[in-house]
Amino acid sequence: MPEFPSSLTGRLTAPEYRLPAWAIDRLHLVLWDRDTGPEEPLGQAEASGPHGEFRFTLTPDAILTLALTGHQQGPRQVVSVGWGEALDPILAELPWPVEADPGVSLGWRGEVSLIGYVEQLHAQEVGELGLAVLELAAHVTPITYRRLPPLPLPGLGDRHGLHVDRPLEERPEQVYYALAEVESALVTLAQDALISNLKVVCVASLGEDEGRWDEVVNVPLLVEGISLLAP
Repeated sequence: MPEFPSSLTGRLTAPEYRLPAWAIDRLHLVLWDRDTGPEEPLGQAEASGPHGEFRFTLTPDAILTLALTGHQQGPRQVVSVGWGEALDPILAELPWPVEADPGVSLGWRGEVSLIGYVEQLHAQEVGELGLAVLELAAHVTPITYRRLPPLPLPGLGDRHGLHVDRPLEERPEQVYYALAEVESALVTLAQDALISNLKVVCVASLGEDEGRWDEVVNVPLLVEGISLLAP
């Protein structure tokens, strides 16, 4: 077996994407194996600077795990991206590349995909903007989850088999705050989900610096899409 490095370095973001200032040096990364779960991490690291540079220092057991699984089909390792060392909340779970070169980029562009429930819906004015704040009890969607089906469209019986990390309900929920304009159709859907207690998939992105969204909530997510799921 070839010698495996004792540390793994790289950066969190895609080359063209920079983390907003409020998130710089505030994100924590955990590398874990899908067989053992995040409770037994292979490595942990801080994401530093606007591109989230990191270095995972590996234990001997982690080195052996990575060496044995590195050439199996498909990504076996996952990187959880979370707010602070407590990972509260987790913002994304990204596949670790099977063939990871030194300085690898995980290609994140600040996307956050959540599945859960709208617990509260707040409305307020920020300057002249009417703003809705969705309080979600949710968790990030698995890396294999697809909100929309691929083309050509699958049969009805195959629609909910588009990912292998089920059941989703086994994952712990955390609290997220997502922002949208009050008049948006997305807020109407969120209101419907709240009233009917429907599960939603909420797709969002980290709030950019120009909006100063971090003055509204601590970890601001800007809503880009909502799907309502049947009971």
